[in-house]
Amino acid sequence: MPSLVIAVALFGVSLGALLGASHVFTSAAERLGLALGISPFLIGATVVAGGTSLPELVSSVLAVVADEPGIVLGLVVGSNVANILLVIGLAAVATRPIRIERELVRVDLPLLMASAVFLVLAAWDGTVSWAEGVLGLAGLAIYVHFSLSTRSRLDETVEELFAEHAGVIGGAEGGGDATDADSTAVDAGDDAAVGTSAEGVTVEPSVGPRTYVTLVASLLVVFVAADQFVESILSIASTLGVGTELIAMTVVAVGTSLPEIAVSVAATRRGSSELTVGNVLGSNVFNTFAVVGVPSLLGPLSVPANVRGFALPVMVLATLLYYFVTQDREITRWEGITFVVLYAVFVLNVAG
Repeated sequence: MPSLVIAVALFGVSLGALLGASHVFTSAAERLGLALGISPFLIGATVVAGGTSLPELVSSVLAVVADEPGIVLGLVVGSNVANILLVIGLAAVATRPIRIERELVRVDLPLLMASAVFLVLAAWDGTVSWAEGVLGLAGLAIYVHFSLSTRSRLDETVEELFAEHAGVIGGAEGGGDATDADSTAVDAGDDAAVGTSAEGVTVEPSVGPRTYVTLVASLLVVFVAADQFVESILSIASTLGVGTELIAMTVVAVGTSLPEIAVSVAATRRGSSELTVGNVLGSNVFNTFAVVGVPSLLGPLSVPANVRGFALPVMVLATLLYYFVTQDREITRWEGITFVVLYAVFVLNVAG
């Protein structure tokens, strides 16, 4: 019993450190990208999208290194189910109906469906090979390409990134052009970059030695915390006599989804429901393609029987349900309640 308590305590501490360090690393990477003149939307489509899945990615890589590849599929499938049924469900229950942009229905949702189908096909023989991992990474590149080709998101991402990292120091009403997102300049004489948002607002994201130290230190903390996180999963599974994939599909999936839940509920409350939907879509696509793709390059990923026989079909059904529910471009409170109930049923069946 004491060993279980210690393992659970280590799990909680390492998870908190992993999530916190991932957030710090992502923020520092965003700021550095702006200062180097990288397109804000490119930062949003890669650093921000990948940052939300960084805990899963690093943990999965270290799980393969620790010769526990079964954790990877359990973590990815569990996180994807939690993102759709729990995160979206709670956001819809806690606030007004979630409104969905037409563009998401026409482009992102089909790509989300494609990622789910890809994972089923890749995992159906019980192993995900390096070749299938490469295909997954190619799928991620296609998703990023479609994201970058969307003009309306460029404006939104520019505004959000600059507002978060630079503060407004002046600007004109209207008059901006979307191409300004790519014109952020770096002043070699100062340790700052001056940029112009899509709305013509001038900003100065300051970058100094502290930013570089934060970037490196937070990344080190991510790896150390992820290593202890994987060790705690192995310890808990061993003490309870259950498979590591069971812990990954339930406790770990919910734990890593806590930031998405907080962000999604807050975003929906302030009327930014597209952020809620986009957050889940991007996270699931990144989980499927990158969190499975990258670890598979280190060695074949075994697919536990309960993941292939139950959790994976549930993930596909949840994705299908999400697809059809959003066709009227709205997720109501009652639909949110249904999502949460279905997630509870999923956890009970996995645990049983």
